[in-house]
Amino acid sequence: MPAPLRSLLSRGAGSAMVSGFLMVALLTMVGKIVAFAKDAVVAARLGTSDDLDAFMLVFGFFAFIATVLAGGLPESFVPAYAELRERRGRARADRLGLQCAVWHFSALLLCGILLALAAPSLVAIASQGFAPQKQALAVQLMRGLLPFLLCFGLAQHLGAWLRAGKQFVLAASTPMLIPAGIVIALLLAGDQVSGWTLVHGTIWGAVAHVGVLAAALAHRLPRSRRWWRCALGHWEPGLRVVLRNAVPFLVGGVAFGSAAVVDQTMAAWLTAGSVAVLSYSDKVCTIVLAVTAGPASDVLFPHFAELVARRDWNGLRKRLFASAGIIISAALPMTLFLYLCASWVISTLFERGAFGPQDTQRVSEVLRFAAFQIPFYILGTVAARVAVALQASRFMLCIAFSALVLNAAFNWLLMRHLGAAGIALSTVLVHFICSIATCGACLLLIRRREAA
Repeated sequence: MPAPLRSLLSRGAGSAMVSGFLMVALLTMVGKIVAFAKDAVVAARLGTSDDLDAFMLVFGFFAFIATVLAGGLPESFVPAYAELRERRGRARADRLGLQCAVWHFSALLLCGILLALAAPSLVAIASQGFAPQKQALAVQLMRGLLPFLLCFGLAQHLGAWLRAGKQFVLAASTPMLIPAGIVIALLLAGDQVSGWTLVHGTIWGAVAHVGVLAAALAHRLPRSRRWWRCALGHWEPGLRVVLRNAVPFLVGGVAFGSAAVVDQTMAAWLTAGSVAVLSYSDKVCTIVLAVTAGPASDVLFPHFAELVARRDWNGLRKRLFASAGIIISAALPMTLFLYLCASWVISTLFERGAFGPQDTQRVSEVLRFAAFQIPFYILGTVAARVAVALQASRFMLCIAFSALVLNAAFNWLLMRHLGAAGIALSTVLVHFICSIATCGACLLLIRRREAA
């Protein structure tokens, strides 16, 4: 066992990184339990109906847009925040965080207006396999979900701000408010469940999500009027750097994050219900990714950013190896379990009400392929955090566009023979290629920084 990994394991929960990871993993698991309770209720009420198909397509599109924008400013914000706090103190760093939040909300508002205007065209392109009535429903749901885009997108930045200060509890726990809102809306709707029920519950949860995070940040910010006048009236010089670096991360996020949209769009070309089948399979894989890749990204990113700010290149390399080794070792048994027990997992989680044995068989066939993306996704996520901390924006841009092209090409080749399962296998191949390339590039960048 490598010495860094052995040292980290020997400290156990006494290590700030390990204890932070365990805490975030536990909170994320609780959130996923709430999300799967929501999925079980949705499956029982709607099965793989047209309303759910339309909502899944639109919700995936909005989540993609919000995540892409969250991958622009916050990605460039966290390293800048760590460096500014290291050199000028927390008050200056928090001023940068507040100004970035204003810019982020402005970008979300502009995107929301453009999406409302372009909704019919976007839905027509993304849902060529839908009937006209189903397309009209998707357009209405897209416009109805616009408040979700604003709230969820801003919450991504506020969560990154809290994590940059190594405050992980609220950032990890508040996302469960969205599925909780959907469950409440479904229960209140009784027998009158439709796609609009899901829209209303999603918006309620998103408003609660961003409200809790905003209250937590307001509590920790200075309360003097002088600080607030300075923060809102005098732009932090580091903001220009953050905005400049955000552009390539934003473009790269569009390319890399559009894989889910491409998958759902191409699944809509297959037999009816394929979008929902692929979505159910992704939800199961998300359980493992939620307690491995998600917490690792949240906890490790501020640590990586601090090491870069201190120019501790040897420490950065050791932490990359140690964290990747621990997390992948924990994920491999879960991957094998999902492959061997796919039918049992799907039937236990979803088979009730409108979701029958035939649906279980379809989803489990896709899940057996999708499960193998887990170790490569984790490795790529950890390495990408290092690359972002190093502000390697050009490299991440290249990786993102390469992943987009590979994903579409593999989808087209494999879905013709395997259907929705081919789309899942395509995702596995893309994550494998990108994770290996990202790890190699990170080690090369660290070596160059050492030699400089």
